[in-house]
Order: sequence, then structure tokens, then C-alpha cells
Amino acid sequence: MKRSLFAATVIAAAITTLTSCKKNNDAPQYARAEAFWSSNAIPTQTFSGNAATGFTITGDKGTKVKFPANAFVDGSGNIVSGNVNVTLKEVLSKKDVLLSGVWTESNGQILESGGELLVEAKLDGKDLKINPALGDKGIQVEVPKVMNNQDMGLFVQGRRDQGQGGGANGGGGQQQQNPTTWMPAPYYPFGNGPNSYSFTLPGFTWVNCDRFYSDPNPKTTVTVLPAFQDNNQVTDLQVILVFKNISTVITFPYNYSIQKFESYQNSLPIGSQASLVLIGKDSDGFIQFGTQSITISANMHIDAPIHKATQAEVDAFLDSIQ
Repeated sequence: MKRSLFAATVIAAAITTLTSCKKNNDAPQYARAEAFWSSNAIPTQTFSGNAATGFTITGDKGTKVKFPANAFVDGSGNIVSGNVNVTLKEVLSKKDVLLSGVWTESNGQILESGGELLVEAKLDGKDLKINPALGDKGIQVEVPKVMNNQDMGLFVQGRRDQGQGGGANGGGGQQQQNPTTWMPAPYYPFGNGPNSYSFTLPGFTWVNCDRFYSDPNPKTTVTVLPAFQDNNQVTDLQVILVFKNISTVITFPYNYSIQKFESYQNSLPIGSQASLVLIGKDSDGFIQFGTQSITISANMHIDAPIHKATQAEVDAFLDSIQ
């Protein structure tokens, strides 16, 4: 009798343990915002080389940067020697653009990108500049045509025209202004080779192999209002449009006068297909996320659901971006 009671107790305990484990395994694995952005940040690749003799670096995605001899000067304009530290960021896909936040637009006009990159250099922790005496024989860059194969030109990051808004937080957050945009740099020679874009690096700043997107269809303005599925406050909210058939990813500024996210006026081609993406952070530190496929129509307004999302849900969308 005692053995039977003992066995029953062991079996009951085992069932309870298995049930508990099953419940824990079935619990949604919601994405933590800080961990998500940290793990998906565009990697900073680090190199070093001899400034006096020159050197070449190659990024993980194939970008080549050739530094000639005496390519660097310090803050006072003096040529530097010795080993310098160089960093490189490569943005060579629509997924990279989305995760970097370096959008493909120029003062409200959408751009089609062939790749973005950021090169910076330091000596003993101090920022360096490109030796201006080198001119067109300065730092040579080759960007592989993995993102696009269209004829492009060179754009550099510059100050946004007055009156153009930036990104904004939603759900009670503070406004975030984005004072920079892409500006054409026609004064720099630019090569469209069979496998790569080539140019002389104009400065240690973000540069972009880009062109203004031309579409014969009429243009329109689109507004978006997040439809929150949870009660938590959402901050750092971005409304993003990832185009289906072109290498273009843009964000919608927040228009406080109409209390909606709004595209730049008459900038979006009617009939274009895109993924609308909303991503932010709730007060518990979890990712708030929503996405839907849209076809842009005249004066379109979208009430866009957004909810606390699992890591698998966000990863599945990112993996689907082509």
C-alpha cells in the first residue's frame, strides 16, 4: 500500500513538472527592444594601416577602400604618419537600410540606392580628415553591385532644407528631429562598372550610391495612424515604407498638426507596392511591431495595427525583405 501511494505521488509530480515545462516552452518569447537593436545593428568593422605608405581594406560585404600614401591629416591640417585606425559600415541591402535608419530620401524626394557606407579614421583616438591636396587621386572606393545594377551617382549626407520634418516618436514620446538628408555630389567623378560603383571618397561621412527615383505615375501623400493593440505607452516609434521592386526604404515624419505620420507631400508613386512597417518600444522595454503589404493609392490613409511582437515574428519579416 505504501509503495502504491509513493508511486502515485512520483507520477503526479512528474506530470506536474512536464505540464509546467510545456507551459513555459509555449509562452511567447517577446522581443526586447534593447537586445533587438543591439543584435541587429550594422556592424562597425575595424582596420589599421600605415598612413605614410597607404593601404587597402575590404569589407565583409565586398566594399574596397584604397588609401594612398599620406591620405590623412589631423585637425590642424598636418599630414599624419604611423598606424591609423579605420572603421567601415556597409549598408548594402534594404534590410540594412531599415536597421541603420539611414533612409533613401533627399529633402522629401525618394531615392533608389545602390549601397551606402560610412568610413571614419582616427589616430590616437582623435578624428582625422582626408588630405585635400590629393584631390581626385584621393581615397578610392569600390562598392559591389549587390543591391542594385542601375546607373547611379554619388550622394553625401548634408543638412536638410528648412521646413522638412524628421522622424518622430509616437504614443506620447518626444519628437525626434532628423536634420540630415542625402545631397547630390555631382562634383565628384563616379564610375558605373559592370560589377561595382567606383568613386573618390569626398569625406569621412555617410556616402550613398544613389539616384532620384523616376516613376511616370502620379504622386500622392499617404498618412498613417498607429492602432495600438496594447495599453502600454509606445516610444521611439518609426513608420517605415519598404518598397517591393526598388531599393528604397523611407520613413514617415510625424505631422503634429494632423496628429498622424505623413509621407512627404506628393512624393509617393500611385500604384507602387510596399511593406508598411511600424516599430517602437513599449514602457516594459519590448518591441512593438506591425507590418502589412500595401499598394499606394491617391490620398491614402492607413490605420495600422501595432502590437507587442515575438522575436520570431520580427525576424521572419526581416528575412522576407528582398
